[in-house]
Amino acid sequence: MSNAQNFIKSWHDNLHVQNVDFLEEILDENVVFYSPVVFKPIQGKEMTKLYLASAGESFNMESFKYVREVHQAMESVLEFETDIDGIWVNGIDMITWNEAGKIIDFKVMIRPLKAVEIVRMKMVESLELLSNNS
Repeated sequence: MSNAQNFIKSWHDNLHVQNVDFLEEILDENVVFYSPVVFKPIQGKEMTKLYLASAGESFNMESFKYVREVHQAMESVLEFETDIDGIWVNGIDMITWNEAGKIIDFKVMIRPLKAVEIVRMKMVESLELLSNNS
């Protein structure tokens, strides 16, 4: 079993709990997050936590599911599907782990174009709410 297969367990155990506290433990301080709706990489743990929390708010976690996983060495690729306001969303999470089991690189890609548009709209709404509540 690759290290990535061991490390992904914590991600799966906490994904649907609606409690993002586990991100504090699973993200490296210098993690880089690549969003499908932001043109440049997001640097650092605090900003990555904010974007992942926003994604949890935006992605309709009731229908969100991983439909395929590939793990090799320190890399995980997880294909997901969800439905947001009647629009089918298909995408992948590409995760790179360090030796300590922390995420150092997290890239999200989404298709089709209509899905990217709805995710962008929902993320903007969610980020505004999260930043106003801070």
